[in-house]
Amino acid sequence: MEGAWQARATGEFDGWQWLIGVTIVILVVLGFVRRAHSEDISAIELPIAVDAVADPEATLCCPPAPCRVPHVLDPLGVDPVWSGRTEALLLWRDVPQAVQIYDIRDAGTGLAAGSALNASNLASGMAAGPRFTIFRHTGDDGAIEFNYFRVQSFTATKTLPTVPAGYLQSDAFFCCPSTTPYSSVTGSLSSAFQSFELNRRFPTDGGFQWLTGFRWVEWNDTFGLSSVLPVPGVAPETYNTSTFNDLYGWQFGADSILLGLGTPWRLEGLAKAGVFYNQAGQASSAFYPLDGKSLAVRTAKPATAFVGEVGVTGVYDIADWLSVRAGYAAFWLDGLALATNQVNQCSICNSPLADPQGPTHVGGGVFVQGITLGLEGRW
Repeated sequence: MEGAWQARATGEFDGWQWLIGVTIVILVVLGFVRRAHSEDISAIELPIAVDAVADPEATLCCPPAPCRVPHVLDPLGVDPVWSGRTEALLLWRDVPQAVQIYDIRDAGTGLAAGSALNASNLASGMAAGPRFTIFRHTGDDGAIEFNYFRVQSFTATKTLPTVPAGYLQSDAFFCCPSTTPYSSVTGSLSSAFQSFELNRRFPTDGGFQWLTGFRWVEWNDTFGLSSVLPVPGVAPETYNTSTFNDLYGWQFGADSILLGLGTPWRLEGLAKAGVFYNQAGQASSAFYPLDGKSLAVRTAKPATAFVGEVGVTGVYDIADWLSVRAGYAAFWLDGLALATNQVNQCSICNSPLADPQGPTHVGGGVFVQGITLGLEGRW
């Protein structure tokens, strides 16, 4: 159990072998349920050729090939059996929700005299990761979709200038005031984000397609503090909390070709959302060098969460089987246990010799957005 918690703290997914194995089995099974394909079309009655001069608006179909109608996932009407996408996600997350952590200490009164470090000061830089999508076309203009991505990690660090006995822990930290002064503080935050989807895309005409399916999302946070005491030769006081969110749910959405259906250039739009079950938890620890104390606590709490995703992508077809893709994607997650929200969660006022953490806070939300770049192949 200890190893599992440590793996979660680093953002590692310890069940990826199982996930990949099940996906491969499903893909193999789906290989036998294709309804129709252009190579096996001999039994289908071909449409009568239309006189394009007499009826210019009619679709021209000439034997020996049947009519192919462009639609979502098959914009050029080539009727593939499989489609696949490999993309790079370049994402930024919004700043954490405001939680006061350290105050400036007034040297005369010894009291707090303004904010020194707030959770909202921990602005992360860009994080990158891959996204892989496979579509098994079902021969009826619909498809089965497998979608996985992983982005790790969003990181931020904030170090306060060294001022002898210049800082105090905020009242919100451990839910009670502290008179212990600190000379310097470093706060750090890292986050990891991954998702797996299994969707059914329903047959529709033209540039619009409904989809629905299962989705699993994981969001992990780790927040740490290193506080230097104004005592020579004493190690820094440290605090660390890691939060884990496993979201399971059913989503609904739509995919569409907004512009350029049937042309080499097009603009695609995507939106999907769902209500999820979140098995949230946190693991926190603290070390107090003056007392020689090391304390740790773990809690868990189920919660209802929301996951939404939207995207707009520009596509150019290099060939009828290969396209380049570039676009914008945004994700909204709500009902999460975020690491910076845990520092003021306690049922009683904790002293430095008590447990450093109380109930799991699951009221956090995060907004992630960025750029997508990739290739799509059809075969």
